Amino acid sequence: MTLVKMSIAAVVTAWLTGCAGNMGVSLQEHGAVLNNADQARQALAQANSCCAGFNAFQYANLPEGETLLSLDGKQPSYRFDEGMSYFAAYRLPKDTGNLYIRLASQVGKSVLQPKVIMLDGNFKVTRVLGESVFAYQPAHLMDGDRIEGKVFVDRSMPGNPASETYMVVYAPADQLSGATTILHPAKAFARANNTVEPAVADPVIPHSPWGLVQIVVTDMAKAQGIEAVFKPEYADKVALSQGQQAVAATTAVAGTALVATAPSKPAPAMLSETEAFYNNQIEKAVKGGDIDKAMQLVSEAERAGSTKAKSVFIDAVKRSQQK
Repeated sequence: MTLVKMSIAAVVTAWLTGCAGNMGVSLQEHGAVLNNADQARQALAQANSCCAGFNAFQYANLPEGETLLSLDGKQPSYRFDEGMSYFAAYRLPKDTGNLYIRLASQVGKSVLQPKVIMLDGNFKVTRVLGESVFAYQPAHLMDGDRIEGKVFVDRSMPGNPASETYMVVYAPADQLSGATTILHPAKAFARANNTVEPAVADPVIPHSPWGLVQIVVTDMAKAQGIEAVFKPEYADKVALSQGQQAVAATTAVAGTALVATAPSKPAPAMLSETEAFYNNQIEKAVKGGDIDKAMQLVSEAERAGSTKAKSVFIDAVKRSQQK
């Protein structure tokens, strides 16, 4: 499959943000990155470490929405714990609610097995996310074969330097000798049509230091329809955390936004038994790796009057991504 269009996870992103801005990506345009694993290894063997530590990296601003990362010899290299690797370093979006980040490494004749390092505002490592988070997902509907992972970033403490602020994406050197077995297209076709799968071998795709990674960042606050009022509130919290006087929104535009987004009459309080049922289903969905289903359950529960669904979801995701 040579064309990667809007994926199911991106549809969820569009549902959360209220828009569908994800465009198709032609893998043929990135053949040099996806189809030259041997060349990539040779280039990496000649690479030198760019920096003395994470605090010396050049961090690009990661926007909300979709970013297509072409990780190749043009990117800087660094000697991580596993060895030398090319990497991309990002500063996460500022003034947002909790973030939901989907990373999908596209499969060509080779594939990059991703690893992600999360850092706080002082460049200290908070989490290292590898094979426990990133797993192969077969082509389905408009999605191509990919190695995919989902990362949740807690933004409940704005302005706190211990909050996760930076993200580094790379292919660990200890994975470069490995490979990922993908589902044969003929088998995928048979499964989609409920017919007998042919007796063909599944392709084995070698890992590469280079790769094409689709990154989709969603501000989960927007799912609640509070974008117009959240950012001023966030700015006030940052000011208070720094010992400064919070500044209230005084412009007419801000006042109009507050009126336009005034909440409707809240739903009646949910029965404790119903709350417990939803919480259990949310935790089960996260534990099973179905983050999209968990988010749908959170939305459904809150419409029905739940006050705990979101915190249950956040805690469940944090537990699932602990080392």
